[in-house]
Amino acid sequence: MTRLAAALVVTLITLAPVAQAQFSMPSLPGVGGKAAGSGDLSGSQDALVKQYVDANKTVLQANAQIADAVGLKDEAATMRASSESLTDGATKGNLADADKVTSENSKKLTAKLNDSTTVLDAEGKKKFTAGLVTMASGMVKYVAMKPNFQSFSSSLKGASPMMLPKLQNGVYVVSSLPGNAKNLGSALSNAVSFAKSHDITVPKEATSALGAGF
Repeated sequence: MTRLAAALVVTLITLAPVAQAQFSMPSLPGVGGKAAGSGDLSGSQDALVKQYVDANKTVLQANAQIADAVGLKDEAATMRASSESLTDGATKGNLADADKVTSENSKKLTAKLNDSTTVLDAEGKKKFTAGLVTMASGMVKYVAMKPNFQSFSSSLKGASPMMLPKLQNGVYVVSSLPGNAKNLGSALSNAVSFAKSHDITVPKEATSALGAGF
């Protein structure tokens, strides 16, 4: 081999690592680094949705009991049906539908409680007290979701964009839970105030849940 050829070989060998370093692929958000594992996120999502479904079923049942107590029979039936239709395998659409039912009928229930002409008989008062117990249980379940809610929310920040389409149920829960918990707190407070002003027994569960913040 001539001296010139040998020099060229050495030069090419020396330049190869440099070229590789200069033309490496740029990093992309969610790709490489410490992206959350798909298995972990999927499992976290399933657990979070399951908790959300359980809490929402309880809230719907509570509202149905109180609606029934104050004479809103149709609204009570609608909320019971919505509660029964929710399952652990609920999709984003199912969850949104249930939340819509809760929101629409809660407005009617609030208006009824704020109506000065609303009067309950003895049986209605018993149903109302039972509804307060169930509503308090719903609040406790929302608060109990906080650790999983925070964990899943944090993990989403490191999720690959390719994973996000499979995480929409969890994303929906993350976006909806804080507002739902706040609305339930207001509803419970309003229901307790109504009970106190209408000689209705207020269970200790309801009083305790009033101090539970999400």
